Amino acid sequence: MKKTALLFFFLVLMMMSSSVYAKGIDIYIDDTELECEEEPINSNGRVLVPMRSVFEAFGAEVTWNGEERKVQAESFGEIIDLTIDSNKMSIGVINSDGAFVVSDTIELDVPPQIINDRTYVPIRAVSESLGAFVSWDGNNNNVLIDTRPEMSGNVYYTSDSDYQKLYSVLQNGMGREKISDRSVYDIETYQGYVYYLAKDNNFLFRANIYTGEEQLTQVGVNKICISDGYVYYQDLDGGRESGIVYRMNVDTGEVQKLTQEHVKYPRIYKNYLYYNVDGENKMYYTTVDGTAAGSISLGDENFVKLHTVNCKFFGDYIFVEDGVHYGGITRISLDGSEVKRLTIYNSLMFNSQPISDKVLYLKPEEGYDIYCINTDGSDEHLVAEVDDMWLGVSVLDGRENTIYYKNPMHQEIYKVNLDGSENSYFCYGDDLKVLGEKMILSYDGVYILNSDGSSMTKIYNRSVKDMTVIDNKAYYKDKNSSRLYISDTDGKNGMVTADSVGEWAVE
Repeated sequence: MKKTALLFFFLVLMMMSSSVYAKGIDIYIDDTELECEEEPINSNGRVLVPMRSVFEAFGAEVTWNGEERKVQAESFGEIIDLTIDSNKMSIGVINSDGAFVVSDTIELDVPPQIINDRTYVPIRAVSESLGAFVSWDGNNNNVLIDTRPEMSGNVYYTSDSDYQKLYSVLQNGMGREKISDRSVYDIETYQGYVYYLAKDNNFLFRANIYTGEEQLTQVGVNKICISDGYVYYQDLDGGRESGIVYRMNVDTGEVQKLTQEHVKYPRIYKNYLYYNVDGENKMYYTTVDGTAAGSISLGDENFVKLHTVNCKFFGDYIFVEDGVHYGGITRISLDGSEVKRLTIYNSLMFNSQPISDKVLYLKPEEGYDIYCINTDGSDEHLVAEVDDMWLGVSVLDGRENTIYYKNPMHQEIYKVNLDGSENSYFCYGDDLKVLGEKMILSYDGVYILNSDGSSMTKIYNRSVKDMTVIDNKAYYKDKNSSRLYISDTDGKNGMVTADSVGEWAVE
């Protein structure tokens, strides 16, 4: 059976308010006409269709509880639950205990109804809640349902509906499958596998939907990252904060020790491992192939703390607010051989640096004005003068030589060119991300808009969180239910899974 069985719904133009058969409407699912044994019904301007015929035509399991007047449709452990004449619809999953765990409850405009001994459901409301992409062809009186088959690849996630166990689902919402019976965390995808740590013992595992689960370590570890054919990790012999660093070849399983002592705060960037040693304020490094090693310090080590957690790695350099000369920004080459101070006054770099050849920062003692300097130290200048009443400023995203920023306490988003020109209000919202040639905005829902702010189209009707753009697709979770959604540059919006999602990673 296919999850598409949960997504066969449609949107039509407003009709008359009485319950009548909606004759002459044809339903197409991915260009194939769906045959129904009964005509759709129009009830108070909402179209209802026979539920059982639609779901069974696509292999879903449909059950009817006559005593409770309740109908359920299940596919791959995901369930929608409706009660006749009730405006509440429940969405959720079957967990490992076999229990139905509700992740979300939707308020329906029109309840399911029994008409001529057939169960009819309000298709528009159900389809929106489950993320089906539907369009109405008014010229031909057709409903066109797109199950988004062009969205390939897997999404791996920990299910908060099932004790943080690991699941996989296709990006188009089909093929949900449990990957591990363990409760897991720190998931990361690489070359067709998902790597993760078990919560009970911190052992490192990897898995995929074809080969199943494989244990990689016999001891508890802290996974650092996966890069260039290796998974990097740190043993926990020295406790959570300290341990020896290793790397494992993901193809051969060969393990190489990278440090001879317990280290803190390990970080891999390009061809280097950076770390600190307990009780010291300088930073050590080694190339991951072991050909070079050394340390980096900035002046008096009793005064200046150089830790990987205080550094920002982007472009070809390390950048740090060094604490020397009132906290200026210092640029360090990756091997520590070149140290150059970019600013000599108190500066605070933004966590988000959307432009790789420039550094964006504040001068906190002068308010929250945004400044910019090239990574070679040239062309330092004011980008945006911020209202003195602001309590902070956040850079949301950027494209080429333009950034978008806001006061984190308010919803007004501004746009400014990095040369300081055209600093102006852009739109109202919580978050804004560049999505190809368009943009995606969250505020009491999700919107797609052009880069100039025009043609704003709402594609999701409820508040969201954790919005991220990967490969020109936007991922976000419903703020209340934590169900994961995906949108493309055309504004097609679909639910990835009915689970309440914790961590997630895209293959």
